[in-house]
Amino acid sequence: LICIFKRKKSTEPTTASSSKGKTVAGGRGENPKEEYSSGVQEAERNKLVFFEGCSYNFDLEDLLRASAEVLGKGSYGTTYKAVLEDGTTVVVKRLKEVVVGKKDFEQQMEIVGRVGQHQNVVPLRAYYYSKDEKLLVYDYIPSGSLAVVLHGNKATGKAPLDWETRVKISLGVARGIAHLHAEGGGKFIHGNLKSSNILLSQNLDGCVSEFGLAQLMTIPPAPARLVGYRAPEVLETKKPTQKSDVYSFGVLVLEMLTGKAPLRSPGREDSIEHLPRWVQSVVREEWTAEVFDVDLLRHPNIEDEMVQMLQVAMACVAAPPDQRPKMDEVIRRIVEIRNSYSGSRTPPEEKQKDESAAP
Repeated sequence: LICIFKRKKSTEPTTASSSKGKTVAGGRGENPKEEYSSGVQEAERNKLVFFEGCSYNFDLEDLLRASAEVLGKGSYGTTYKAVLEDGTTVVVKRLKEVVVGKKDFEQQMEIVGRVGQHQNVVPLRAYYYSKDEKLLVYDYIPSGSLAVVLHGNKATGKAPLDWETRVKISLGVARGIAHLHAEGGGKFIHGNLKSSNILLSQNLDGCVSEFGLAQLMTIPPAPARLVGYRAPEVLETKKPTQKSDVYSFGVLVLEMLTGKAPLRSPGREDSIEHLPRWVQSVVREEWTAEVFDVDLLRHPNIEDEMVQMLQVAMACVAAPPDQRPKMDEVIRRIVEIRNSYSGSRTPPEEKQKDESAAP
């Protein structure tokens, strides 16, 4: 689906200010193309707030004129790949059902912009706020999401992810989440962790995206495909926590180990399998080998490491939240698993990074 960003004609330029970001002003008065968002109001136009360190050089008018391709639609809004007239490519998230006011929104954006400075986190570069429209701007990462690479490669005939890459992605995601949890006085949460929100860098590191948005809106009833990521207590309270992030991470690891979606129908519409429960039932029957993705079983001498990673995942999806490990402990265990597999093949700089990341 291809659409075109558009704007209404602006009568005069406006500016915005931010204590931690920089702003750009427009007002060049070009003729409009098509309307991207009716929520971008006349009096509030051109208030696109960039964060420090961002190298982008465009304003809201440039963004609204960009050609855009829908990348996906989720519970928090629609995500677009936007290509500006100068060739710059960014990702724009159009939020829906934001329930907080402007002040609270801007305060949360400042926090999100600050905590996003980590190699395993996709940083927020800019945002726009008006009464009826909220836009977030991120870097475009062409390698795509874990969901597409994990589940889409089979359909396109591409090679599936090997074991070492899956461990690498798991470790990167764990580091990203641990970083988020350490910020904001130890109270920051992701709140919407799923494989489509894990983007892969050029060298296939896992990078966490779309974090810190749960605080801006009420959690809507989850589509069936997303229920499997949510901890049992979140389905009841609608309030995500750091412990529910750990649960979602555990589901992600199970997804990579099994090659299966978190919630699936094995045949009949009234027969839905919840991934953690399915894994638990198989392991309980001592059929552990049946759990793993058949593409992984083709690799020799990794059975012990796969079982160890399965144990990490199952600890993360423990039903009682207080029984789930902290992300620092998860990192330590994954580093041990990775080192036991890669051994002497791990470059010295990677070993040093692993040791420094482990508690």
